[in-house]
Amino acid sequence: MVQVVRARDSSPEHFGWEKIELKPNAGSVLLPLSWGLLPLALTLIVYFTDTGMNLINFLGGGSVILMLVGGIGAVSTRQGIFNSLKVGLGFFFSCLSLFSWLMVANNNFAVEWGIASSFLAFVMIFRTLDFIFKDANLIYQTNWSAKSRLPTDFMTGWDIRSRRFTQNTMALKRFDKDSFAHIYGIRTQQGLAIRLDVFGVRMGERFDFRLLGLDLTEFIVEDE
Repeated sequence: MVQVVRARDSSPEHFGWEKIELKPNAGSVLLPLSWGLLPLALTLIVYFTDTGMNLINFLGGGSVILMLVGGIGAVSTRQGIFNSLKVGLGFFFSCLSLFSWLMVANNNFAVEWGIASSFLAFVMIFRTLDFIFKDANLIYQTNWSAKSRLPTDFMTGWDIRSRRFTQNTMALKRFDKDSFAHIYGIRTQQGLAIRLDVFGVRMGERFDFRLLGLDLTEFIVEDE
């Protein structure tokens, strides 16, 4: 987890950046996830009663697909979120479970493996969503110019991907396997902007923005 301190550090808002709220909609995430439990429960009933075994592949695969839909609803609002290992693992095990059910359908895996993979996928995707929803949502935005370049001389310890404006990750700084900061471009109704997104800080924890190694004033573009 990211190092946190009680220092009276200043957030990017003190340097002219705007705070952005990009929290995922809980309803669009939890609804398909909860509905995914129904076919998973039916899968167990079919297995133990040995009734309707021809449907077990559809029930098992359907439950995983609904879990993935819920997960996609959570990650779609945060660009670059798969830089977190915990987030990546949740989707990896869900896709692995879906593959397992395909193997069961082709008689290459036992049904028990499919059921076990579904429960593992549910546990992992639940942990992923819990991690995302408890994130402090430290996202900041400032206007940008197409002619501007990232001030790399004022970015300590950053992996620079592109100095030029791009809607992909322009720079990344990792704190540990699940927490990182990255800068990426975005087009708004007012024009171009860049965002500074710090992911992996739990709600209620105070992040020391000095860890970013940025001179935030160097990113402010004067109006032409």
